[in-house]
Parts: sequence; structure tokens; C-alpha cells
Amino acid sequence: MVAERAEPGTFLALLSARDREALLTLGGRRRFARGERLMHQGEPGDRVLVLLDGHVKASTSDARGRELVLSFRGPGDVLGELTFMHAEPRSSDVTAIEPVQAEALAASEFRAFLERTPTAALTLIDVIGRRFRDANRARQQFGDLDTIGRVAARLVELCERYGDRTDAGIEIGLPLTQDDLGSWTASSRAGVANALRTLRELGWIATERRRITVLDLSALTQRAA
Repeated sequence: MVAERAEPGTFLALLSARDREALLTLGGRRRFARGERLMHQGEPGDRVLVLLDGHVKASTSDARGRELVLSFRGPGDVLGELTFMHAEPRSSDVTAIEPVQAEALAASEFRAFLERTPTAALTLIDVIGRRFRDANRARQQFGDLDTIGRVAARLVELCERYGDRTDAGIEIGLPLTQDDLGSWTASSRAGVANALRTLRELGWIATERRRITVLDLSALTQRAA
């Protein structure tokens, strides 16, 4: 059941059934309401969370106190894996954007699991490396794009990870607000609203409250290039 909910390419999804079962016996289940903080920036990295259901955002704040969304994570992802490896305070807040269920375990238990399970340790290294490559690619790409292009690029990324093909198009299974999308694309809320309106008028997307369906992925991909 847990394996089925884990999103493709996540740490939990890439583990063998045996390793996954062993990991999930180490901690305890926690539930978080929408808007609740799972982790706080600056706190000690003494625990790790494995997401089982629901999605979260990792964010920090700029000098003016404005939220900067760094990434989104979903079922199968591990939270806090970098902090415990380097014994440093947490570098970002993690907030539930919908009801979330997670397995919570002590960082020492997670470290011991990786030490006795080399295949899991290699899987984690691969997942972390892929995250850094994707982040670097996005930074390079964003430098040459306007607001519409940045929004298009993020929508393409969301389709690749969270997209669910339906008769209408590709529904992004992530309950985003315009503020979240604006922060994640380095754009103002008004800029994101204008970009989404333009993309709707072009017939490339359809929107409902906190839901986006991509109607023309090819066009979005070209606009984001």
C-alpha cells in the first residue's frame, strides 16, 4: 500500500520491498494538518521524516521576510536527510500544503539504517544528486525567461512529477496557491495571475481553485525553452 502511494523516482519508491519494510518499522506515524509546520528553519536536525501521503513545500525567507519556495515534496520523499548528514541546523521550513502523513524517526536510527543497508545509502545519494542537478538546470533556465516562461517551465516540471493523465489533459495533483507558484517562480502574485490568464487564453491550461490541468504540454514546453 505504501509503495503504491510513493511517487516515481522518490527514495521510498526506489527501495526494494525488503528495505522499505525495514525502514518503516523504525519510527512512528505522524499526521499534519494543512498549513502545519513539519520542520522549522534553524532547529536541530535530530529527526528525519518519510512522507507517506500528502504534499509539503520547503521554503525560506528573504531579507524582507518574504517567503521563498524552494521545492515541493510528496509521498516517498525523505525530509531532513541533508541536515542530519552534516549535523547542521535546518536550512528551511517545511509546511504541509494539504493533510500529510509521515513516518518520523530519529536521525541516529536513519543513519544506522543506511550503514547496514548499503543499497539504500546509494539510492539516497542518487536521489540527492538528481535534486541538485534539477535545481541547477532550473536556475540556468530561469535566467533567460520572462514570467510566462518561468511559469510554463514550472508547470512542465509539475506535469513530469505530479501529472495525472485524464481525458481533459494532464491534471497536476498538487494543490498550489498563486502565492506558492509566484514564490517558486521568482514572480509576483500579480505576475503569476497574468501568466496563468495568458496561458488559459491560449488554450494551454485550465484552472480551478488550487488545481491546474495542462491541455497542451508541447506548447508549454516550447514556451519554457
